[in-house]
Amino acid sequence: MEERAVHVLASSVALVVALAAATPAPTPFPLGTLQPFGSSTPAPQVFPNIGRVRSVAPACAAMRDLIVPSYAAAQRSDVRFAETRKRLPNYAELVDNPLHVEDVYRQSALAKLDNDATKLLEEAQIIAKALGDPRLSAKSQDPDVLAERTALQQLYEGQMIRANLLSEFVIRQQAAIAKNGIDTSTTAFGGARTAARPSATDQPIPALTAPPGMPLLMGNELSDKQVMNQWSTEIAAVVYRYKNAAAKTFLPIAKRCSN
Repeated sequence: MEERAVHVLASSVALVVALAAATPAPTPFPLGTLQPFGSSTPAPQVFPNIGRVRSVAPACAAMRDLIVPSYAAAQRSDVRFAETRKRLPNYAELVDNPLHVEDVYRQSALAKLDNDATKLLEEAQIIAKALGDPRLSAKSQDPDVLAERTALQQLYEGQMIRANLLSEFVIRQQAAIAKNGIDTSTTAFGGARTAARPSATDQPIPALTAPPGMPLLMGNELSDKQVMNQWSTEIAAVVYRYKNAAAKTFLPIAKRCSN
């Protein structure tokens, strides 16, 4: 089982590094600018199965016991966020639909996003726990261990950026639901007590700016779905850059451990 997990890590790290080598890096941009970036998917490189190594070197032990499960957690988060990216435009559609803006369907959709955010945070805590392990101490005299720690910190920061942004979005939407008078004390399909919807003349003018890192929804279904798609694409690009930087450090160390 351990060898299989390490092999999965090996293939994943090689794929990330291969992507970085074959694809021009996108021009960095801050979240919220909604600027596009390019991507492609070249064939992955072969990566050594470090799970079979018997080295007792500190860096190899840390790679096997701490880096492997941390990287696996990041991979699981990627899979989860891929589903989140499908949910976000669907949620925007419910928000903009007069038939669903204040019903249990919106609550249910937001609950799924909340679950996603919670899961992303849980996976990030696996990496945080590894960073707190004495085998990856910042006081280590082993340069490979220090390099692993720095790379793992990069991986953690990328995961937390994604988890925190999604969490903030969910919190803001929960506040908006409460402000609209939706009863959130019931289950998603157990019925809800809703307040009378304000008339069109009472509706506030949509804001022309959004908080830093948050998507700007203007009340138009088509454009808001595009905004949500672009927002999640930007987040994925940021996480990719952090993950790629970490993988570039992990790969040569893992190769040395396999020799």
